[in-house]
Amino acid sequence: MKTSKIVLSVLLALLFSACMEEGDIKVRNEVHNSRLENISFGEVSVYDVLLPGETSEKVEVSDYKKTFPKKHQLEFYMTSNGKTVYLKTKAYYSLDYDETLVIKITDSTEVVNPSVD
Repeated sequence: MKTSKIVLSVLLALLFSACMEEGDIKVRNEVHNSRLENISFGEVSVYDVLLPGETSEKVEVSDYKKTFPKKHQLEFYMTSNGKTVYLKTKAYYSLDYDETLVIKITDSTEVVNPSVD
């Protein structure tokens, strides 16, 4: 009886992990004299603080294959000259499973401040 529970648990774990897929996200801050903070892609927190020229570590997004591609705006706080503002990119970025998405935020990246809309 105990052995069958273990075998069942192992089979369920394998089945669950076999249905899961993953994609990776990295963010690069190419905005001059500004740091990016609390960066997120949908509900996934990508990084806490990126100084100009820095690239975040790779963040793994795992979910069921049928939920990919994931399409979201990048959300973050930008701090420059002692002032901080909450921003979202106008563009939506798409992450598919088995992909590494690198998002570069530059001086020309179009953003909106949702609290002003």
